[in-house]
Amino acid sequence: MKQVLVAAILLFGSVSGFGQDTLKNEKIKPFIAYDLGQAVYNKFQSISGEVGLRLSNDRLIRITHMNVNYVEAHLERKKAIPLISPQEGGDVEGSIFGFETFYSLPVYKRPGRKEALYLSPSFGYYKKKYWHTKLDERFSNRSFLVGLEISYREYDIFKIKGLYYNVTLPLRFNFTPHGKRMLGETKILGDRIDTNSMFFVGFEF
Repeated sequence: MKQVLVAAILLFGSVSGFGQDTLKNEKIKPFIAYDLGQAVYNKFQSISGEVGLRLSNDRLIRITHMNVNYVEAHLERKKAIPLISPQEGGDVEGSIFGFETFYSLPVYKRPGRKEALYLSPSFGYYKKKYWHTKLDERFSNRSFLVGLEISYREYDIFKIKGLYYNVTLPLRFNFTPHGKRMLGETKILGDRIDTNSMFFVGFEF
């Protein structure tokens, strides 16, 4: 619990450090988006997205929400980091629910272009569940976490003012990870450090 408190204080300090100087007399633009990437991966069994504020210096304050029912194909995907390792047929599904707060700093932005590369420290909480589709076996785990995310954001896409997309790759450290578990013949991999890519499509007001 002390680790969680320290992480929260550090994140708050990083956000509030620019507080009065940055927010004063600036035009703040709110935005909201849907995580289309998780939806497509999981047959649209996802109600996930982000809300936040963009400051005039292009710094972002974001809150993301994940509420996803993972299909088996997503959990064992080969072209990304898998969450399960099927030994005989898989037959495991899962879900994730939680929130994560980001303070996003632009690290590269070409003059005159409506796009930017961001680096973002984060703090959050997630609950994960896994269950076997044929056996009465399941388990769940909850954890606070800290992380670091790299993302690419582009505005006014298709020349529609306010329309944007945001591609993100977060790397997270869980304070209360679960170790390797077996559900039937399928191994659930440990999650001390985990990641999942997101593709947000939304609107900035």
